[in-house]
Amino acid sequence: MAILAWRKTWRLCGIIFPLAYYFSNKSTTFLVILPFLSLFILLEVLRFFIFRLNERLFILFRYILKEKEKKSLLSTTWFLLSIFLSVILFRKDIAITAMLFLIFGDIASSVIGIYFGRTKIRSYTLEGSLAFFVTCLILGIIIKFTRTALPWAVIVTGALAAAIIELIPVLDDNFTIALFSGIMMSIVSKIVS
Repeated sequence: MAILAWRKTWRLCGIIFPLAYYFSNKSTTFLVILPFLSLFILLEVLRFFIFRLNERLFILFRYILKEKEKKSLLSTTWFLLSIFLSVILFRKDIAITAMLFLIFGDIASSVIGIYFGRTKIRSYTLEGSLAFFVTCLILGIIIKFTRTALPWAVIVTGALAAAIIELIPVLDDNFTIALFSGIMMSIVSKIVS
């Protein structure tokens, strides 16, 4: 339980990126994202060339890192790449929504899936996926009352896309969730506008 709490608290720290974008512009948001992304890319390069560094990282951050990340990119690196690309690729309201879906949907999916999940879907659970979808819908309701008010069809499509892509093992879901939901929301936004 402590490990899950550490990991999800770490993920929740990612809220600084959609908040930075909401209260500023694309350029300022890049100034917030780029130092983190640069640091993690440098860390990735170094840890694959310096074995002892990799071992020490996994000892020091054992509550945040997963064993499977030892020989692949860190989930945080995937997450930061996704956030960065979301700001580049999507208009502001869609990028912010996609980022929030990634952050809060992932947290809800993990917590509900681990503690209440019974029906397995690969390494996930149906209950966790439903929690992901419902959390994104609730975020959508909250978003409707901000200046990033998206049409319901866009929000529902993005929430559904985010919940579905989490289950598909193409790349790390920390990378695919925001991007896939952002693409789907962009398509539907053009249709309903």
